[in-house]
Amino acid sequence: MKWKYQVKEPIRKLDQIYQAASGLARENGPYRIALAVGQDLLCLSGLALGRERGLIEPILVGHQRLITEALEKLNLRHQDWMIYAEKDHHLAAQKAAKLVTSGMADILMRGRLLARDFFRALLAPEMELRKPDDFWSNIIAFEVDELDRLIFLTDCALVAHSDLPQRLRLIQNAIEFAALLGIKEPKIALLAAVESVTPGMPVSLEEAAIAKMSERGQFQKGVLIDGPLSLDLSISEESVKKKGIDSSVAGKADILVVNNIHIGNTLFKSLVTLCGAKSASTVMGPSFPVIITSRSESPENILYSLSLAIMMIGAKNGEK
Repeated sequence: MKWKYQVKEPIRKLDQIYQAASGLARENGPYRIALAVGQDLLCLSGLALGRERGLIEPILVGHQRLITEALEKLNLRHQDWMIYAEKDHHLAAQKAAKLVTSGMADILMRGRLLARDFFRALLAPEMELRKPDDFWSNIIAFEVDELDRLIFLTDCALVAHSDLPQRLRLIQNAIEFAALLGIKEPKIALLAAVESVTPGMPVSLEEAAIAKMSERGQFQKGVLIDGPLSLDLSISEESVKKKGIDSSVAGKADILVVNNIHIGNTLFKSLVTLCGAKSASTVMGPSFPVIITSRSESPENILYSLSLAIMMIGAKNGEK
């Protein structure tokens, strides 16, 4: 997505995203969200919260009986929800996506199916959702009590393993995402187990090459990239002081970039489950917002993801 509108001051709390989305919903009415394979209790809880707040109007695509049973478990009347019956998971994901591309919905969300099956359905050639030059990647915004800013992590759910050219695309998507939230000169840390360039760790060689590209001005003006950097050196200024690292990114990173989905997903779930981090997730690359949430998240985190999706629509349309 290309933004026609960006906030002037950096957003530092997820509640600011929620407030922006609430303003857009008050002005434009609830946004329609298509939930693919809608028989998921957590997703339905989050959508119910978003609906109660006036942000969204859900369309549930999936097994009608199972969706009805799930709504009843949550003490919600199934008669009050729009349901499109489709038992097959693959077809349900495609039908939900077509609701968005046809203009009947604004946002697409994954329900009770694996992320790989969800994206396999979306990226099937007959769907024509991804152009040859498009690069789709997952980005998650975290709010951690100990930090004075949001932290963005990529990729946690979509890119299984990124080589150097793919890492550059991940970084570019993350820079564009940060701009949406008013961070026009982000500091980007390329994560590794250690901060030293080690021949036995190929990832450290790749990250050192990207850091050198940044040093020579091969990214947008003001963007700072360094790596390899360990997690503690990326976000903790105290760790930087202890280790005596000289880096314009260390301890101040806005964006964390990993080289494979296993590291990204583990870090994401550790922050949410062990640290109680709040989060909002999105996918960069598609022409419309796509939400993929984890079973370990809360309805409140889903509300933040919904808010982020609405904010993305507003920015794309040039709405404040």
